[in-house]
Amino acid sequence: MIQAHRINSVLFLACCISSSALFSCKPEPKAIILRKPTTKATADLIVRKEVRTVAFGSCAHAEQPMPILDVAIGQKPDLFVWLGDNVYGDTEDISTLEAEYETLGQNPHFQRLNSATRLLATWDNHDYGWTDSGSHSPLKEESKDVFLDFWEDPRDAPRKHREGIYMSDLFDGGKQDVHVILLDTRTFRDDLLRSQSIILKGSNGFSYMADYEPHRNEDSTLLGTAQWRWLKKQLHVQADYRIIASSTQFGAEWNGYESWANFPSEQQRMLELIEEANQKRTKPMPTVFITGDVHYAEISKIQGGGGSAANAIFDVTASGITSTWDFATNNANRVAGPIMENNVGILQLGRPGKAKIVAEIWDATGQLRVEHSVLP
Repeated sequence: MIQAHRINSVLFLACCISSSALFSCKPEPKAIILRKPTTKATADLIVRKEVRTVAFGSCAHAEQPMPILDVAIGQKPDLFVWLGDNVYGDTEDISTLEAEYETLGQNPHFQRLNSATRLLATWDNHDYGWTDSGSHSPLKEESKDVFLDFWEDPRDAPRKHREGIYMSDLFDGGKQDVHVILLDTRTFRDDLLRSQSIILKGSNGFSYMADYEPHRNEDSTLLGTAQWRWLKKQLHVQADYRIIASSTQFGAEWNGYESWANFPSEQQRMLELIEEANQKRTKPMPTVFITGDVHYAEISKIQGGGGSAANAIFDVTASGITSTWDFATNNANRVAGPIMENNVGILQLGRPGKAKIVAEIWDATGQLRVEHSVLP
């Protein structure tokens, strides 16, 4: 179990009562506020904390050194978001998964990161159950318990009391709010559609056989009914920036592996809901996806509703805390990358009144490999 930051007080706004400290480690002077559900759109957790720099990464073998995390610490992030495959369990034996988390908790690079900043997390297939598993995984409830125990969610965090691990945090910095949405792409996901011998080409001359094809049935789901209903409300939460964390890529074109492109109706629904929420604002909320899974880094850009440049959505993929891959898949939506070495992503957010999101990709040698504006 990790030692997360101490929260000095917890306030339930709905009933105005105080609670005890939730975490243990170095003192955190700013309070976390839990809001019970109301008719007004609100995040699951409200955190009194200024957020200007957000680091993120994925795909970490717990027993291996993780020097890329020291690179992340060097950027002084206000948050670090773990995007899944945070350990490699690949099992239907819960004790194996528990042992992997224990190893991660003892990793000195992880411990330094945990002492340096606040951690948020979602999962992907390798820390959920078996490879590419979805809603039919027999381990999903036990995996959730192990996940929440390790990441030390507050006792009354909403995702402890509902199916799945989707969650949202609104970081209230006084003059600027940052809304972070953590999606669960595993618990409710329908089975993937197996490919029928489709051969694709990647970078470096590699050819490979596609694992999956896009679903043709519009009723096929990635997020599930309950999560979609929750997400629609979350997209109406008022903030200065919105960061949506998904374990699998949102903006990359279909490549035969796991991604949102295997569920085109769900992908389009997301774009439409973001556009719908923005239409009710005086100006669109700056929104960016952060994703993992593929063992390399890149930035993709997908066109939103209406074909307007203002509705374009960027997806910043940082994947490879310890893992790497032999090639990058073709991606017509790619605007930067790929970076094939171990990597970590950084979002630099503009100051109040100056909307700006700059995405950075750093490698384990401490070199800045990509710097790209991700506002339309």
